[in-house]
Amino acid sequence: MNEYKTLKGECLCGQVSWELSGPYEFFGMCQCSRCRKVTGAAFATNLFVKAKQFKWISGEDNTGKYALEPPNTFGNAFCKNCGSRAPRFIPSKGWMLAPLGSTMVAPEIKPTLVCAKDHTDWFSGLEEII
Repeated sequence: MNEYKTLKGECLCGQVSWELSGPYEFFGMCQCSRCRKVTGAAFATNLFVKAKQFKWISGEDNTGKYALEPPNTFGNAFCKNCGSRAPRFIPSKGWMLAPLGSTMVAPEIKPTLVCAKDHTDWFSGLEEII
């Protein structure tokens, strides 16, 4: 049986914090237009775990949420104080999505490139990096 590190994450101001551990369901690096808009970066890095493997340490009540209209499943969660991305529950899967950039330790899973065809001209070649 694999041993998994406990990953701890927090927002920029430290009011929202959490921890999670493997086994991980999915590690996605997405460069779609929605992920670029929500992160302000070339791609989002998200780690997904079953809800039972996730624990809020502080600030769950200090998170805001935004979701596109159904049937779309895209959304975002964020700290109401500093605006940093925060974890959110994905009901259709029973998973928690955690923004991996908010942790300081690498998970024991390799990333998968998501939405490779929806990217900008100013950032390409991620396929060769992974």
